[in-house]
Amino acid sequence: MPLGRAVPYLIGALLALSTAACATVPTYAPTSPVAAAPSSAEVTTLDTSDAPTARMPREIRLGAADMVIQRVEADVSREEVAAAIAPLLSNATICMRWPALWIAQARRNVFLVRYDLMARDWGEASAANAEARMEEFVQLGFLTERPGQAERTVEYSLTEAGAQYLSGVIEPGRRPRFCAPAERRLVEITDMEWGEYPCGTLRVRFSHVSDTWPSWARTEATRERLAGSWPAVGAPAQGSVSLGRIWYARASLPVGFQNGALMSACYDSSRRQIVGDDLNLTVQEIE
Repeated sequence: MPLGRAVPYLIGALLALSTAACATVPTYAPTSPVAAAPSSAEVTTLDTSDAPTARMPREIRLGAADMVIQRVEADVSREEVAAAIAPLLSNATICMRWPALWIAQARRNVFLVRYDLMARDWGEASAANAEARMEEFVQLGFLTERPGQAERTVEYSLTEAGAQYLSGVIEPGRRPRFCAPAERRLVEITDMEWGEYPCGTLRVRFSHVSDTWPSWARTEATRERLAGSWPAVGAPAQGSVSLGRIWYARASLPVGFQNGALMSACYDSSRRQIVGDDLNLTVQEIE
């Protein structure tokens, strides 16, 4: 079922979006929660190709559907589009991957690293580089540290900020990441194009910028690392996102969501829910 049509679904419906309409499914959680749908419900289709869609659909008004994804109307204002992109930028993150570590013990937010064994088996350079990187995370306020019982072992604990920004699992053989706010702002919308895209029917291209270093990037080592992958402070970069117009029935309206708002919404038909957005800031993860 093309996303080019406004697609309502009853909670629990198996919405059959086409592969082209949602070919890429992000792995992170949606900004607005979507209730899971029960298995017994009919799929309905709302055809609004010849009518403006910036109004509540009839299916929502009559209670026939709990959620409708509408095609974005051709006369949508740039101001509304900009207002939809701004929070996506504020919620975007910069991800910094942990170095490979020899983790001897891990329990919840506390883990022990054996740099002595890393130096013995992986070489001194590998151990020293990893130790310096973990010290950088300590200086950023993501970790605290204290010496372990054996020489050149360190016990680390996640701080509140570290636990908030952690992405992944702390255990041997894994390399989790810290994903902290990028703190970017919208400069201008450069192009709007209607069609069928991974998470909506309006693809928006825009420029974005950071006026200062992110508030958590307090060390010179971190700023040098950011400069290697992200645009310089004050230098605009290009980005893109696709948007749809989302309507909920009153009983299903997520807390804090403005009904009828524009949203980047990738729908996963196997999980029967919106699973994320397709915001692309054209920057890289930091090693």
